[in-house]
Amino acid sequence: MRIKINVFGCINDQKFTTRVTGKTDAETGKASIRLAYSNCPRLWHPFNYSDPLVLLPGYLEVDGGMNFLSLAHGSFSAVSTIDFGCGLMLRKTAEIRWEADTLLGGYFIHGGANCPDLASIDPYEEYMHPAGDGKIIAAGMARWKTTNGETIEAFVSTRYSFTEPKDVLKIPQVRRSHVVPTLSGGGLIFDGEYESSVTSL
Repeated sequence: MRIKINVFGCINDQKFTTRVTGKTDAETGKASIRLAYSNCPRLWHPFNYSDPLVLLPGYLEVDGGMNFLSLAHGSFSAVSTIDFGCGLMLRKTAEIRWEADTLLGGYFIHGGANCPDLASIDPYEEYMHPAGDGKIIAAGMARWKTTNGETIEAFVSTRYSFTEPKDVLKIPQVRRSHVVPTLSGGGLIFDGEYESSVTSL
């Protein structure tokens, strides 16, 4: 599926926009994605936004795991908090829909962060739990490495909702993703090669 998403943000009191393009394949769990930023907020780094929720419909299903193509008829929404501790926190909302072979929608992300010198992104796991018809609650721990080898961590909590559920998540599952990221364009172009899967527990 092709990806066409717009992101609007305000981090550390600095506004920015991002155009997201790429493609994802649920048969392999692989995705290629590009995020083109208008500008980069101070004390922040594009590697910090390393878990684009638009990829969730394209996760490889393993051992009964269900991606969002299996759970929803055409769309989902998400509200997520990325908590770095020490009073630093980002909050993002997303509305994603799919039409034919294209994923469309938008995000808004805002808050405060202090991670300007990231060098790499650790693999991510999120544990997803049923919360009633058309709803999932999830939690994970995101980690990044800085240029001097230190680790930055953030606790991520998310609520997902499906306006028109296609199926119901009956048992918990875990989604896993790994990205190989690169930056270009003076640090304003993020390219990521992702491998992702979702597995029942």
